[in-house]
Amino acid sequence: MALETEAKVRITQEDLDSLRAGLRELGASCRAARQKEDNWLFDFPDKQLREAGCALRLRVYGEETLLTFKGKTQIDPRFKKREELETQVGDSEKLKKILQHLGLSICSQYSKYREIYQLHVDQATVDVCLDETPAGTFVEIEGPAPEIVKLAAQLGWTPDSFIQENYLTLYEEAGLLTEPR
Repeated sequence: MALETEAKVRITQEDLDSLRAGLRELGASCRAARQKEDNWLFDFPDKQLREAGCALRLRVYGEETLLTFKGKTQIDPRFKKREELETQVGDSEKLKKILQHLGLSICSQYSKYREIYQLHVDQATVDVCLDETPAGTFVEIEGPAPEIVKLAAQLGWTPDSFIQENYLTLYEEAGLLTEPR
């Protein structure tokens, strides 16, 4: 079981350039330049996955296509933690059809622009995603909890700054979800 631990912080669009500079000063390297990311969430007609607090997502990010299962979020006052199983896949359109033949359908669709940085904090590797969405601009920090807290502090944030909502919830709250076609 792979356990994803992340913290998300809402920032302003104007903060992006200074944040990029701060990441570079800390030794971060840009793992993926800013590019569009499209996401499709699948569920059964009875919303079985959503009711269980799980998600099945197909993501196309640049040339990469990933299928991800996300388990139920574990209760933690500071971080979003959940099981995450992810694999690269080939043809996203064929995979959509396969999933639909298995009884799943697209229940939500959303897009954003993402830029990914990576750096070492103590002995751990931490990923930092800069996400520009119609619902706002966000930073996601993924890695071990102590290193997330340390990096966040270096960037000027405390755990009180962390939000736990996922993008689906943020888009729903903003009334921005694209209806499936």
